[in-house]
Amino acid sequence: MGLLGWPLLVAAIVLALGCPLACVVLWGRVRGPAALPARLSLILACQATAILAVGVALNDHYQFFASWSDLAGQDGANAPIEQPGHAGGPPSAPHDFHPAADHTLEATFAGARSGIRSRVWVWLPPQYRREPRRRFPVVELFTGFPGTPTAWFHAMRGPEELTRDVEKGTAQPYILVAPTISVWPGHDTECVDVPRGPKVATWLTQDVRSVITADFRTLPGRDAWGTMGYSTGGYCAAKLPVQYPRLFRAGVSLAGYFTPSTPGLTRLPDENLPVVVRRRRPRVALLLATSRQDPGTTTAIDGMVRAARPPTLVDTYVVPRGGHNTGVWSAMLPRCFQWLTTELSRAH
Repeated sequence: MGLLGWPLLVAAIVLALGCPLACVVLWGRVRGPAALPARLSLILACQATAILAVGVALNDHYQFFASWSDLAGQDGANAPIEQPGHAGGPPSAPHDFHPAADHTLEATFAGARSGIRSRVWVWLPPQYRREPRRRFPVVELFTGFPGTPTAWFHAMRGPEELTRDVEKGTAQPYILVAPTISVWPGHDTECVDVPRGPKVATWLTQDVRSVITADFRTLPGRDAWGTMGYSTGGYCAAKLPVQYPRLFRAGVSLAGYFTPSTPGLTRLPDENLPVVVRRRRPRVALLLATSRQDPGTTTAIDGMVRAARPPTLVDTYVVPRGGHNTGVWSAMLPRCFQWLTTELSRAH
């Protein structure tokens, strides 16, 4: 039984409902000196199963942990900090993509430049198989922290929405790439090349990109590459185009922020995006989206808008209601995919 999906959720709910019933039935059956500890155990069991059900439901919705090994911290342990390989060389481990859940492909590989070894998921649009000579633009997808890349294919329903939008003619087909960004267990690296730590920005901009371009029919050039992310991933989706305008044309930030929040990273001047945008004026386009009821995000967007000057283009998309959750962000996807279609190269 997996950690995500209805089987575990149903089992947890059944336990949470069944335990109080068992408590009522067994309460008076234990007498004597053993009665008190037995009844305390029953009460604790009821509380534990109720907490378990709530925890399973929250994890199923937000996808903090994707598997039992992820929960145990074993997946993150497979992403050591290593010395980079030779610049420009091939990845140091084979990147054989194989079928995974939600109609995706998955591979684990080591980055030649970053030294990070982790997992990447890829979703190919139906047109990719139907039109074998056609090349496609790419959108890299980032999640919040904690989180797992597969949330884009489950809770966010990114491929489902993109498929509908392509059928309606409001968006073009993209190759969706969801790389792991939580490569350092227990630490939010915020997609940064951490001083004396993992080179996460290098992993995302060079290693992942080189593997995707080698293994799939992608369009060449920066105009064919975009980003999209929510929460912490929204910071990543804005920062990569701003910092690497030769690699990315556009980025969509959903309820993101624009200065690092992790101690140790806040002092890095190149990670303060309003300052970088004001000074460098990168030739990129950003869509900054949020809800007015999501505290702090509208203020952060206003700061980016004030900092931007041509050729940096900043559009905003603010809905009146909604909190900081995937339900709000997934509802924004139609306009976000439509916006990306106006900014990125067309598949051909």
